[in-house]
Amino acid sequence: MAKKWILLVDDDPAILMILEEALQHPAFTITTAGDALQAFIQARDLRPFLIISDIHMPGFGDGPSTLKRLREDPRIPRVPFIFMTGMDLAKAKELLPKNDPAIGLMAKPLNLDKIRDYVWTLAGVLPAKSPPAGS
Repeated sequence: MAKKWILLVDDDPAILMILEEALQHPAFTITTAGDALQAFIQARDLRPFLIISDIHMPGFGDGPSTLKRLREDPRIPRVPFIFMTGMDLAKAKELLPKNDPAIGLMAKPLNLDKIRDYVWTLAGVLPAKSPPAGS
């Protein structure tokens, strides 16, 4: 079975590291981007099955503008997005496109178990087995 690409996007390297560690699974290849421009390029080149992105990032653009550009590019499949934010969720929803079922929103601080369960369910994979105690 081919591994599924997950693209993590945040300007905070600590968030990227925590998410990457939490989502480790033999079924996934995880890559990261520190800004919207890197995210757009990697999404175009890698065609991930899922993008998890911060809403606000400095530089080229933010998470919603990256989503808009990806949705406008016919070469890029309609990939699901999960946005992360430290702002009020009601205000954050106003920044996102309406009526797009492929968009999720999660509050920071992140509930890693919830994200992991959602991603594994979306990917149709079972939890990775832990090594036996003492190994």
